[in-house]
Amino acid sequence: GCLAIVALNVAVRFSELKTGRYIAGGVPPVSAFALLLLLLAARALLSRLGPRLALSRRQILLAYTMLCFGSPLAGCYFVRAWLPHLVALRYWEPKKPELTGLSEYLPGWAGPRGEDAVRFYYEGIHTAGAVPWAEWLRPLLMWSIFIAAVAIGMYCLMALVQKQWIRGERLTFPILYLPLTLTDNASAGPASDLWRRHLFWIGVGVTAVFNGLNIAHTVVPSLPAPGFSYPLAPLFSGRNWAPFTSVRLFFMLETIGFGYFIPLEVSFTVWFAYLAIKLFAVAGVASGYERPGFPFIHEQCAGAYVAVALFLLYGLRHHLADLWRRAWRAGETTDSERVAWLGLLLSLLVMLWFMTFAGVPFIIAGAFLAVLLLFVLVYARIRGETGAPLEFTYPYWMIKNLVSWSFTPTGIAAMGGLRAPVAFGLFSWLSRHHFAKGLAAYDLDSFKLAETVAIPRRVLAVTVGLAIAVGFAAATWAHLDAYYDLGTNLASGSLGGGEYRATVALEEFMRSATDLAMPKPRPWDRLAYVGVGFGLASIMALWRSLSPGFPLHPLGFILATAYGDHNTAIFPMFVAWAAKAGILRLGGLRAYRQGIPFFVGLIAGHFFFAGVFWPLLSLALGPETSRAYHLFFGG
Repeated sequence: GCLAIVALNVAVRFSELKTGRYIAGGVPPVSAFALLLLLLAARALLSRLGPRLALSRRQILLAYTMLCFGSPLAGCYFVRAWLPHLVALRYWEPKKPELTGLSEYLPGWAGPRGEDAVRFYYEGIHTAGAVPWAEWLRPLLMWSIFIAAVAIGMYCLMALVQKQWIRGERLTFPILYLPLTLTDNASAGPASDLWRRHLFWIGVGVTAVFNGLNIAHTVVPSLPAPGFSYPLAPLFSGRNWAPFTSVRLFFMLETIGFGYFIPLEVSFTVWFAYLAIKLFAVAGVASGYERPGFPFIHEQCAGAYVAVALFLLYGLRHHLADLWRRAWRAGETTDSERVAWLGLLLSLLVMLWFMTFAGVPFIIAGAFLAVLLLFVLVYARIRGETGAPLEFTYPYWMIKNLVSWSFTPTGIAAMGGLRAPVAFGLFSWLSRHHFAKGLAAYDLDSFKLAETVAIPRRVLAVTVGLAIAVGFAAATWAHLDAYYDLGTNLASGSLGGGEYRATVALEEFMRSATDLAMPKPRPWDRLAYVGVGFGLASIMALWRSLSPGFPLHPLGFILATAYGDHNTAIFPMFVAWAAKAGILRLGGLRAYRQGIPFFVGLIAGHFFFAGVFWPLLSLALGPETSRAYHLFFGG
């Protein structure tokens, strides 16, 4: 597992960070799937040489789990999202008059301070191995404290809730169908011995044809191909229908495959809620209401997140209270329960101390961490209950926005001077991207895997901790080495426009500077739609508690609104819902079970042809050709 993490980061360094060909993304990570196939092939070969030489199912799944943690750290939204926040303000301050004087409020340890160290991070030295480690040593050591606290805190939080969710509520974890079915040759049923089932290979064949046509089209553009998405803009004319012109139908085969295992109420709510919101936007345009941001999809999702989090905490109240009592009573506790509580509480204290030490006012840091924990809880629940193969199942920016809107930027500055909003900006990557949320989701997955194949808890804890430590170290090296060689302005195939995560970091500090220079009133309209989302999700949750057959699900509403207007999951979820509903209606549960191999084939085939075969083949093609079929996994 550790070797695979290091190898992946080397590949990311010389491929993804250079050309923009994504190889570390996906839910589950494409690299973890590739390792799974490699280890299964090795097991088949070694078993012929001697049964004792073959890897066991537990060993394969532990290696898979390690890469599930290591791969996101190497990908777009973890280390790559965090590093730019440490240098953006110092680099852009001389170039952006709005930022003048703000860098003096940065903590001295927050990032490199040398002019060359900052400039070459963006512009590159064009020499491999030119990282000024002396400049980076102190910032990396300091931030490692905070990142370790986040990682430990998320693991301990999931350790406290996993028993209730896995055993008590029996969440289905659809995302784990792939590794569990591919490694299972012993169980009875339609998923057993998957490799010999015709429906599995038919599903793989569908993905081979789909990706084969698209790949052929990139080489010979005159050949017809389905493409990766279809725009609906040509179908809608007239001003009133403007909200539909931004809609694209994405052909994400892995989402269709996983969608087959998602509860029908969730998949139905995804496309139904999205359609309803679009029609609401049409009504707004027709009535002359054209407020920027309307119908405030992200705000509605944020409100739904808070509502669902409160319902989850209410459902966990007896379980958590029981764990708390048992943790401190002699003879009634296990070490794991006490360690989980201590780990969570100490981690939160360290995070709170670190943010206040950086200059964030205590009340702002506390509010930010509280909202972050609410979002983490819901994000992990979405993974366990729906298994949606999507990374952005949360409204990005909204954690920080909820705090900023509640206290206002000028109010935050009044608490701690200009240092307060500048320091607060250093932590915005936790809001815009999904470091904490993603770790928690994979923590929950790992607990379910461990229970399924009887992996001891201590072995799991060591495995996860080792994967995160090695992954963080390797990813930090890979990114800094690439940036000081190429420059982040040219990294990831950005052609001088700047790596996207670096642009996001700049936008954060620019937004803070603008808000302070030109204060705005509290955005009551946006907060009102946070309330709308809270109310809609609450109604759905309450109605489902009274009538389990109610067709709308609050998690489906979140999935429909999480990525805003550009939602890649809508059409695949509709297809999965229609297929599953039709199969259940025509053939019942027996037909549904018989169809499982086909949809697992869709997942495995698309991961292989689009996630493994195409990136390898594209290395032999020119950058423009390979970008013609630019795939992204995880939405």
